Amino acid sequence: TVTNFLVPVNVQSHPLYNPDLDYSVYLSHPFFFILFQVLILLVTVYALGSEIKFRTGDAWLESADGNIFTAVVAKLLPYIVMAIFANYVMFGVLHIPFSCGFWPLNLTAVLFVIATQALGVFIFSIFPAISIIISIASMVGSLGATLSGVTFPAPFMFPAVYYASFLFPVRHFVEINQNLLYGDYGFAYTWQNVTALFLFIPAALLLLPRLKRAVLSHRYENID
Repeated sequence: TVTNFLVPVNVQSHPLYNPDLDYSVYLSHPFFFILFQVLILLVTVYALGSEIKFRTGDAWLESADGNIFTAVVAKLLPYIVMAIFANYVMFGVLHIPFSCGFWPLNLTAVLFVIATQALGVFIFSIFPAISIIISIASMVGSLGATLSGVTFPAPFMFPAVYYASFLFPVRHFVEINQNLLYGDYGFAYTWQNVTALFLFIPAALLLLPRLKRAVLSHRYENID
């Protein structure tokens, strides 16, 4: 028959953890965190930059006893709670299927938020002028969304673009979560991505003294 000629092999698909082939199952979780990383970057640079822009940096540091690490962490801590709450809504309320427990998902989300905040701190510390750096943070967030590998497979990008994608925390987060959600194949397949997320933290810590000097110098308060 014509059918046998056009389709000589009958394919039976048995997709794991998404038997209905529902796109919302595949896209809801990564798309939320792609948007979330843009918001994290913008809010991070604004939260830090507003202290310089509105000349409250001295009081901000004084409230943290002059410890820039304490001052920065206190501002950025609430977004970790938001990431855990998002996982609860998607997997607990909306019942998106997944193959691992809540602990791996939440730990990955927390690490992703911290790495993204570290990237925001790193960017802002290089040139702590909110009027300029907030545009750069928007661009970085948009590039991270494009290079995350959700809308287009990262291995099939041009080599330069593919390697550049690993400079964005969201790229590693997507890799880890695909492993957790669709098979939970183990740490052996994701240790490189986990290590990369951890590396964003010392990069930000190294520039914290520069950020403190920028706050105390008041040099960037009048930049429009």
